[in-house]
Amino acid sequence: MATVAAKAPPRPRRGGRRLLIVLAVLILVIAGVVVWLNVAAQAAVNAAATLTVYQPSATIAHGSAAANAASTGAVVRAGDTVATDAKGLAGITLPDGTLTRLAKGTTITLDSAHFTKSGNLHDVSVSQQVGRIFTNVQHLVTGASFDVHGKAATASVRGTKFEVLIAANGTMTVKVFVGTVTLHNSSGSVTINAGQQATANANGTIGPAGPIQPDPNDPFGPALDASNAVASGTTPGTEQDFIGAPLHNGEHQEFTYSYAGGGLVRAALGYPGSSMKLTVITPDNQKQVQTGKLPAIEIKNGQPGIYKIQVDGVSGLGPNGEEPFVAVASVESCASADVEGNGAVHRGYTAQDLMSAVQQSGQVNGLSNLQLAISENSAAGAIITGKGSYNGVGWSGSVVLVAHNGVFDIMPTEGNVFGMNVPAQQVVQQIAAAIGQDPSNVNPGFMVDRLFTCNSVMMVDGRSV
Repeated sequence: MATVAAKAPPRPRRGGRRLLIVLAVLILVIAGVVVWLNVAAQAAVNAAATLTVYQPSATIAHGSAAANAASTGAVVRAGDTVATDAKGLAGITLPDGTLTRLAKGTTITLDSAHFTKSGNLHDVSVSQQVGRIFTNVQHLVTGASFDVHGKAATASVRGTKFEVLIAANGTMTVKVFVGTVTLHNSSGSVTINAGQQATANANGTIGPAGPIQPDPNDPFGPALDASNAVASGTTPGTEQDFIGAPLHNGEHQEFTYSYAGGGLVRAALGYPGSSMKLTVITPDNQKQVQTGKLPAIEIKNGQPGIYKIQVDGVSGLGPNGEEPFVAVASVESCASADVEGNGAVHRGYTAQDLMSAVQQSGQVNGLSNLQLAISENSAAGAIITGKGSYNGVGWSGSVVLVAHNGVFDIMPTEGNVFGMNVPAQQVVQQIAAAIGQDPSNVNPGFMVDRLFTCNSVMMVDGRSV
């Protein structure tokens, strides 16, 4: 593939560590402040999802309330129903990076979603009324579950990529691209492996698994191809996807991707057919262009800054146009980092970075025996656990951090003092009181595009505000 030479990456910055200290103190607040909380048994902690509206329109109904127009960044909680209309495209992302995409004319309800006390996703239940969804489930911990309930059967999965199509009459078809899915109901079950599909008829009869059949109406094939094209050889968690409005001959669309530099950037374009052109413009205005069925561009030694990803409709797109799907991913070093360049920001935090910052800050008097840990690898979000002593009292706690609307959303999943659990909601209230702001809206001073973990390093990518 074509490559672009780039300037030397910027030198690491010495400043910019205030965010690091805040994040570490949040862990400690879970324990250091809960000494004064009323101790009570802790129920399972609810996990909320984030909605992305790729193409209007979509609606969200909270519980039994009426549906209202929805926009990107809306929080989807247990009992909420999300629907797309005849032109709408949307996605629901859980804190661990599990993503469910909704095609046009689709309605689903998030029945329930819970964390374990350690911050991992424990169980998710989704009901799909009609339409088509594609879900990329991140690997679940032992004993965890992810279920999609249709009218005729239920699809139960672990870490996998699969698609569910529910027709107007209730017939449920499941396609599996990675991993396995069990399609089951009270009458029986079938195991569907990668490359296979199976159907549960409206009367509940489950047919055998067989090869995936060609479907010209399936919108997820090009998206899966583009995502797979950028995943190989890049760092999991760096991928960002963009879905454009229907593109016609001669029309042009542009997306942006922030990258602090030093490695490889790869972009790929998926679309149903006809002809489109993919262009990547680097921060120093060098340009690479590709066309074809699945055009892909690779930039080596990528310069830091904001990359422009352009898509042009060339020919044969028809009167209704076609929706381009762009996937972009990169290579990043799983190490401590504090780098900015040409508007792009990159931070890398190890557990030792967090502990050192707290100890040097002197912001928590009475703290001793501090130990922190960061989850090893996650495509989105980070689990941070901590334990130690506060004025001689032992404590432990866990929080989940995710990127939400360009800032951090911090969700406590456990606080433990005197060997007894503290309700997560009380922890949230105490965090808010301690830091003077809502922990679900912590602004790091730049716009956060991606947050994930890599070899137990919390990686944060974004752009200057």
